[in-house]
Amino acid sequence: MFLYSNRSNDLATERAFDRIAEESLQSLDARMHTYLQSLNGIAAFMNASDEVTASDFAHYVNTLEIDTFLPGINGIGFVAPVARGTEEAFIEEVTALGIEDFRIHPNTGNAEKMVIQYIYPQGPNAEAVGLDISFNEDRRRAALRARETREPQLTPRILLVQDKSRQPGFLLLRPVYAAGNRPAQDTAGFIGWVYAPFVGANLLNALTPAQGEAYEIKVFDGLTTAPENRIFDSTPEGVESGHHSITQTIERFGRPWTVVHVSTISFDSATHSAVPEILLISGILLAILFFVAFRSLRQRSAALSELAVLRERQIDAHEEENRAVIDNAVTPVFLLDGEDRVLFANQAALVCFGYGHEALKGMDFRNLVTDLIEDHDHEQVNAAGKTCFGQDLKLDLQRNSWTTHTGERRVTAIVRDLTSELAVQDELAKNKALYDLALEGAQIGVFDIDLRTGKSEVSDTWRRILGMADFERLTDPQAEFLKRVHTEDLPLLNQTDQACISGQQQRSVTEYRLKIGTGEWRWMRSDAVVTERDANGTALRMVGTQTDVTDIVHARNALETSERRFRQVLAAAPVGMAILGEGGVFNSVNSALCTLCGYSEEELLSNTKLGDLMPEGDLQKLYGEVRGLVDSRSSQNYQAEYRITHKLGFERWGLFNVSWTFDKNTRGYVFIVQINDITDQKKLEQIKSEFVSTVSHELRTPLTSIKGALGLIDTTDNSRFLPAHIRLIDIARSNADRLSHIVNDILDLEKISSGEVQFDFHDVDLNKVISDSVNEMSPFAITHNNTLGVQLPDKPLTVRVDESRTRQVLANLISNACKYSDAESEVQIRAERLGDRAIVFIQNTGPGVPENFRPRIFQAFSQADGSDTRAKGGTGLGLNITRQIIKRQGGTIGFESIPKGVTVFWFTCPIAEAETVQSPAAPAAEIGERDTKLRVLHIEDDIDFAEVIRTGLDSVAEVTNVTNLAQAQKLIGQEELDVVILDWSLPDGDARSLLEDIIRLHPEAKIISLSADNNREPDPRVGINLVKSRSGISSVVNSITGTTARAS
Repeated sequence: MFLYSNRSNDLATERAFDRIAEESLQSLDARMHTYLQSLNGIAAFMNASDEVTASDFAHYVNTLEIDTFLPGINGIGFVAPVARGTEEAFIEEVTALGIEDFRIHPNTGNAEKMVIQYIYPQGPNAEAVGLDISFNEDRRRAALRARETREPQLTPRILLVQDKSRQPGFLLLRPVYAAGNRPAQDTAGFIGWVYAPFVGANLLNALTPAQGEAYEIKVFDGLTTAPENRIFDSTPEGVESGHHSITQTIERFGRPWTVVHVSTISFDSATHSAVPEILLISGILLAILFFVAFRSLRQRSAALSELAVLRERQIDAHEEENRAVIDNAVTPVFLLDGEDRVLFANQAALVCFGYGHEALKGMDFRNLVTDLIEDHDHEQVNAAGKTCFGQDLKLDLQRNSWTTHTGERRVTAIVRDLTSELAVQDELAKNKALYDLALEGAQIGVFDIDLRTGKSEVSDTWRRILGMADFERLTDPQAEFLKRVHTEDLPLLNQTDQACISGQQQRSVTEYRLKIGTGEWRWMRSDAVVTERDANGTALRMVGTQTDVTDIVHARNALETSERRFRQVLAAAPVGMAILGEGGVFNSVNSALCTLCGYSEEELLSNTKLGDLMPEGDLQKLYGEVRGLVDSRSSQNYQAEYRITHKLGFERWGLFNVSWTFDKNTRGYVFIVQINDITDQKKLEQIKSEFVSTVSHELRTPLTSIKGALGLIDTTDNSRFLPAHIRLIDIARSNADRLSHIVNDILDLEKISSGEVQFDFHDVDLNKVISDSVNEMSPFAITHNNTLGVQLPDKPLTVRVDESRTRQVLANLISNACKYSDAESEVQIRAERLGDRAIVFIQNTGPGVPENFRPRIFQAFSQADGSDTRAKGGTGLGLNITRQIIKRQGGTIGFESIPKGVTVFWFTCPIAEAETVQSPAAPAAEIGERDTKLRVLHIEDDIDFAEVIRTGLDSVAEVTNVTNLAQAQKLIGQEELDVVILDWSLPDGDARSLLEDIIRLHPEAKIISLSADNNREPDPRVGINLVKSRSGISSVVNSITGTTARAS
């Protein structure tokens, strides 16, 4: 008894472990069957649809709720076969279906590619889109085997490209064929593969609640348990396994797996029994009693055994009969007790609901299936179910009650799962409704012609396009249609239809005029294809669409007319014009451009680019600036001046006007370039600039001499002059100042326009600059019978500008305001901050700006009228110079004016980022008072100007004048000097050559530049730089006696 009990205990443990392993495999089967059911639904959806867009596929996959009801798989996708040479056409088709930037990768070079067209969810599977799975032989063989056998196939162990964990994974491939009965080995009508990628660990983890508690599972790809074939091992590292194990080889979707179930220590402990030891002791005590009772029971046992054998045979036969009905793999069958608890469930029930035998046994059937529900959409549904994964099922439930021989009530429940079938039906109905709505919304008529009888069926939209009411029905729509086609278009329509019917071309696409119900002729476009042929290739059925394209035809005709006119304008335009593609390639040119560059039209269109007509530096600047505008999606045109290299090698100047548009057909930009020949204009500008510069420079020295002489007269005793003489001196001084301002304005305009002026940007307090400028301009305002009012912020207004140029702007605007103000009025100057800008207003009350002058107010040499010029004075350059200074400082300027009322000029400055004002440098020490006069060397070739300077400095200095470099070099080496005043341009050279000797021999001497040349770059060895026309005699005296750095 002890040995028997011990052996029975072991056998019971093994049977228990066998049941656990079997439940694990059943759960695995249930999961994989669920995967396959999902793929079957996708296949049915694609087979029932003429065209499946990316959004259609994504929507269907989303309805499956993969994360909830299909645990373990990474997604669901579609793989399309692509023959070599059709890749580009396939990419265009996929793009049209809604996938942007689709590309096939990697380049396998195979005759047939197997490209992943769709996979959703797309986020975690993005790397798989466009993947040619034939790059891997295992994937390719599994796909080919699935197509040949028409059965789902599983790949060997692989690594998924989208799986970052690099764990073993698989592809479950299910072939998709077009509807129709064909031999199993015939691949005609093959569409592609629907597939599900999954990682083995995700599939095999947590198959049943007992996994990890009672057993661990190891799964290997193939027929051996070699470590390199391992797919999954749930055993925690370092944990000891139990004593029971089962090794099984299973085949799933054409792929063998070796599955090893190993018991845990917890399972072994729970199943160990002390019964054998107890029986050993009890058996010894009862042995005597059993021996006595055995004889009396022997005869009775024999009779009962015969009866039991007979009953057992009857029961086995009955059970075999019932099992044949129950154990089918298609329909779920449950055996329930009187309280609707599950006593037994067949394999189909386990697969359908996802539970194992042990999990189902004893479960309340009402937790699985709820009967007698109402489903108004599906009459065949009378119950609802829920799988172990939480997925809802729609069921057809049949219950049969019966009673056992012992009087116990039993129920056989037969369940038919309609979920997938109804989902496909609902999806088809939904798609049909969507297609009908799409046809209605797009006004696309559909026709279906029986070519054997000539009769046709048409959609409601087709009838509406013909102007027919919904209630009108035609006995022969095809005859009515042909009767309405325009007689001039009917031959072409018949010709294209016949070409398609005979197989000469794949589709019949024609545009023709059709008379609709109102009698109006409308343009139509038909697109038809033969959908059915007999064994001899004779066309039996043609299906197509008809669309009203009247507006498109009219628009196309208008576009062709517009394009023809544009090309006529392009050819006849007096300025050079060209249409360029990407890279500067000429697509079209006119004769004016050919004349400008010296090339013929054929040469420009054949092998010449825009870069061949321009210097490299100009070309790079043009490309860079235009590309910047294009990239920023700016709508403004680009205009600039560039050089053009003529075919003969000389250069001309052109004013380029560039505009662009995006060509959706070529998916690139097209550039329209206009080039005005401004060579002569540039030459005139150069001559004018040189003339103005020369005249202005030659005027500066005599002007300074005149102003200096007049200033010296003011310093003398003028009591002996008559009032008329004093008036004449004032007139001379006023006109000298006026002429000096004119010369300075002209030179400022020239330098700023040419970009030669260097701006010294730093952070300054705009409040202080305005206050100082107002103080300087107050005498000017008094002479015009005005007052100046200032409104400034309480806090410093720190801006990033050139302080001296900003003072020049304020002086110009304040002086203009004073000139054109009413007498006894106030000119107001106000400043404030607006965001990242400071804005300054100068407001006066007066006649205002004339309406006809406003467009020209900021142009050079522009004034309202001649009388105004004579009355107020000025050159008409001040506002132009002011605008250029403001623009160079990164600001803007404008004005508002009311006739005979208020006029406001305003300008803006950028706020300094750090908003810190730079402290002025500490002044150098002044030359101390001395008993003797300063020794000054004046290097100047204009004797009159030198005499004026000598006379003006007579009270503080002894001035020695030399007129050339040779005299200067001699004097520098002989005498001690305190100050050196020099003019840069001398008859025998440039005075810059003297600086080194002056610094070496007279390190304490001041060096002052007093020259008419204001284009020269400042020399750091020179302490002060003065411009003749801008500096009076007082400025020179202050420069000598005031604070400035010495030469050393």
